[in-house]
Amino acid sequence: MMWHRRLGHPNFHYLKRLFPGLFINKDPKKFHCEICQLAKHTRASFPAKPYNESSPFSLVHSDVWGPSRIRNITGTRWFITFIDDHTRVCWVYLFKEKSEVAKIFQSFHAMIKNQLQTTIKVLRTDNGTEYFKTLLGDFLETNGIMHQSSCTDTPQQNGVAERKNRHLLDVARSLLFFSSDA
Repeated sequence: MMWHRRLGHPNFHYLKRLFPGLFINKDPKKFHCEICQLAKHTRASFPAKPYNESSPFSLVHSDVWGPSRIRNITGTRWFITFIDDHTRVCWVYLFKEKSEVAKIFQSFHAMIKNQLQTTIKVLRTDNGTEYFKTLLGDFLETNGIMHQSSCTDTPQQNGVAERKNRHLLDVARSLLFFSSDA
């Protein structure tokens, strides 16, 4: 249970794969954590779509979360996620104002281009106004990046990014619940 708490309340089956020595003669199904139940409780999700084979960075999912009621130690209240559809690797950027989204995406694009020698082909986002500012729109057009956006008030159309945000918030909430109990 100590490792479960320290690692941000992961699934016990996942923990068994990471640390098989902790589960000698123990069944992961018998472990239960009330904090996980409180922090990770959600509604039923939409049916999953089958994965279509792709290549790294042919599709990047993105979503902005915030504002948080409480600023963190650096004064940020927002975060943006970029998730590669092929590998599901995620990058998280913290920022203070929603107007910084275009600058952050340009920085992310440059990092992908320089470090991984590839380009982003499609950016999939929700219908948030932060993605439709002229600065970002012009940048996407100039670099040949197709922008796909979901319909208004349909977060399930941007499900990959929404689930990643939920996962990040679940882990943070679990750690906060645990720290208040300790």
